[in-house]
Amino acid sequence: MSDFSCKHFKECGGCALLDLTYPQQVQKKKEHLSALLQDFWAQDIPVTLTDEPRYFRNKVELGFCHQVKWDPNYNKKDPANKTRPLVFEQALGFKLKGKWDRAVDIEECFLFDDKLISLLNAVRAWAQAQNLPYYDQRKHTGILRHLMVREGKNTGEGLVVLFVTNDFDEKSFVAAVESIYPSFSVMSAVNTGLADTAAPESLKVLKGKDFFVEKILLSNASGQTEREVLFKLSAQSFFQTNTKTAQKMYSRVRGLVKQIAPKIIYDLYGGAGSFSLSCADLCQKSICVESVAPAIYNGLENAKLNGVENVQFFCSRVEDFVKQHTIEKKDALIILDPPRGGMHPKAVKAVAESGVKNVLYISCNPVALAAELKTLTQAYQITGVEAFDFFPHSQHIETLVQLKLKE
Repeated sequence: MSDFSCKHFKECGGCALLDLTYPQQVQKKKEHLSALLQDFWAQDIPVTLTDEPRYFRNKVELGFCHQVKWDPNYNKKDPANKTRPLVFEQALGFKLKGKWDRAVDIEECFLFDDKLISLLNAVRAWAQAQNLPYYDQRKHTGILRHLMVREGKNTGEGLVVLFVTNDFDEKSFVAAVESIYPSFSVMSAVNTGLADTAAPESLKVLKGKDFFVEKILLSNASGQTEREVLFKLSAQSFFQTNTKTAQKMYSRVRGLVKQIAPKIIYDLYGGAGSFSLSCADLCQKSICVESVAPAIYNGLENAKLNGVENVQFFCSRVEDFVKQHTIEKKDALIILDPPRGGMHPKAVKAVAESGVKNVLYISCNPVALAAELKTLTQAYQITGVEAFDFFPHSQHIETLVQLKLKE
């Protein structure tokens, strides 16, 4: 029997494995990962768990949907009428499972924190009082589109962003948020595009700042914190969604870097430089390569925030960087952390032919990982595989593969 229950399970797309206990979830994911990697690694794959698989997410994005549903009271009005009419409803929550244009009007959820539902109720009441229409995904009408909530799990700072298509009463919205999260900054974002993404055309601070600060605590093998790294995060900044388990992974990578003792780190697909900043004191130089310009900007800011001066940031696609720059072989380490789609084939080939002795590959997509290991293992042997369960109740799992150049 599951450790958790939610009235929206099987209806909401947020949790797929909620009918299993947490150990059963992990075992299921572990077996799937082992099957995908069986051609490369026959040994047991240890999994680092999320200590508390409740309220672990530091970010949620919820959608406002003006949508139709079957009238739940149709047969009460006229029992003889077998025609089941449709009625409109306003829903604020995660997407209905398998549907792009409908949301579940969530009334309970234990993914973010224990105040989330209170915030949603406050926002619903505010929207009703202001007579603000929810967005209709099919007709592309309405004002309210998305609600983003982000929280620093180690700092307590946070940010609430309302995505809209038009003007609204900002002061009353701030009051609604303050009633639940009095210390959080509040922003609005205009999004008039047709795509159903929380991507703003413009951002405005309604209260506080346009960022919040989070930190990760990096521990040694004895569990003692030996380094803290601060991150200044904006509404659109990428950051691992499970802070507490992510810092376990960063600590593990840091421990491996200590063992390898490189002089130079190539942090490819480096985002805002999380690995570079975590390990900057363990090398002479780290080169962070990322194609998303705002991430590079965040990385430069965070390097300055932490007093780190030996990280170089390159805004470039990895496949272009490896073509234009010579990868130093001696005393180097490559860290790979590509997006869900995996690496570009030219980048995979370049790493395989780099001659760098050690590679650490962090993957959020084991299918892409298995495909790329076919190329990488032509030059490298796998010396270790482990996983980190960042997303309890979902199918996703993070994998760390250690590779060493063949003699």
